[in-house]
Amino acid sequence: MPSNCSFELDRPEPIYYSGETINGRAILTTTSEKSVNEVYILFEGEAKVRWDESRTRTRNGKTEHYTEHFRGRQTYLNTRTAVFGSGNLPPGTHTYNFCIPLPLQCPSSMVAQYGKICYEVSVVIDRQWRFNNVFKQPLTVIQTYNLNMSPQLLMPLVREDIKHFCCWPCSSGPVLSTLTIPFGGYAPGQRIRFTLEIDNQSSGYDLDGIEVKLKQIYRFQAQTPHHKTREKEHSLNKSCQQERVLRLTKRVIEGTLAIPAVPPSSRSEGIISISYQVILTISTGDCHVDKDFEVPIVIGTIPLIQSAENPASAAQWIPQTPGTPAGAAADLPPSYDNCKPPTFEDATNFGEKFIDIDVDEHNRTDDFIPRYPMYTNFAMPSAPPPPTDGSDSQTVPVLSLPHNATAPPNDGNSTDRPAITYGWNSNS
Repeated sequence: MPSNCSFELDRPEPIYYSGETINGRAILTTTSEKSVNEVYILFEGEAKVRWDESRTRTRNGKTEHYTEHFRGRQTYLNTRTAVFGSGNLPPGTHTYNFCIPLPLQCPSSMVAQYGKICYEVSVVIDRQWRFNNVFKQPLTVIQTYNLNMSPQLLMPLVREDIKHFCCWPCSSGPVLSTLTIPFGGYAPGQRIRFTLEIDNQSSGYDLDGIEVKLKQIYRFQAQTPHHKTREKEHSLNKSCQQERVLRLTKRVIEGTLAIPAVPPSSRSEGIISISYQVILTISTGDCHVDKDFEVPIVIGTIPLIQSAENPASAAQWIPQTPGTPAGAAADLPPSYDNCKPPTFEDATNFGEKFIDIDVDEHNRTDDFIPRYPMYTNFAMPSAPPPPTDGSDSQTVPVLSLPHNATAPPNDGNSTDRPAITYGWNSNS
């Protein structure tokens, strides 16, 4: 019977924020003695980019077709710690505890057609004269983006546009459009409310309707055989309204766009980055080109308090960052000790699955789908249900995130703080 390995983490789901510490243990079970060079625990965090493009070239007067392979790789974490040295690994159950600190700069896990950002903890049995045994546990890592730390996102987004039909001397009056979005940033699970004011001053043309959609844009950067970028777009949601705006009339159109489970906007440059836009399309009829204009928008992991239906009630649901040195709070993971945590849902709209051909097919984790926070009850906050008979009077969050190891305790008394150790240990 082959060896097997299970992983026990310090929370029910393998979801962590950058700046946190991953605590857990790997339980390796072997049924026979194994001659090994080493048993080690490996933690990797990296981005990979890959796509192919068809090319043609002329050689000796003949046209040749070939494929150019674009590749990119960026490593965020790579730690390897031996838990058993060279020798004979006895049969039985071996438990290896691990403690992995995540840097604050770790970008969010994501998967798309031409690349992915992934984090994995592995137990590797390096065997003599045989293939290694590898056991992997993929994780979701999310870079915290607390929108409340960016005051500029409280400003409404306003985009104005003027369109003229035809040209002089046949030109008609212009169409004036103003799109307004109350805030510059939202979190998954919220709804983006928009207002569109249209003033059709044209004397000869009616407008057939509008379409507003939320677009996700991935940007991939290849490093070999030379530097090149490629983008992939996904339409996450859209609102179509067929209300006509007749000539020489005005109309105000309102609507909402729901934000699904998606990774937050990228906060730093890398070989994979992600951004979001709201796209407005005005249908101008069969004889004219439809008019589009774009409004960039930020998707974060913690919503703006002011973006709730009732900000005073919503404040209690917003996770607070632990006490930190000035200027660092925006980068630390949130604490859900005093609030209701968000739910987590599988990523959506990533198109074709990325296959990591650099990894042996028996050791791939391409089926793993990251999960992202969803504030499903944020728009209309409500109190948590009362405790049932026999339960503790204090509700316990589904996900309780520890404070960052570098942050001072809230009361300023360092002696009351439990000691935190980093490293590895094994117990066979």
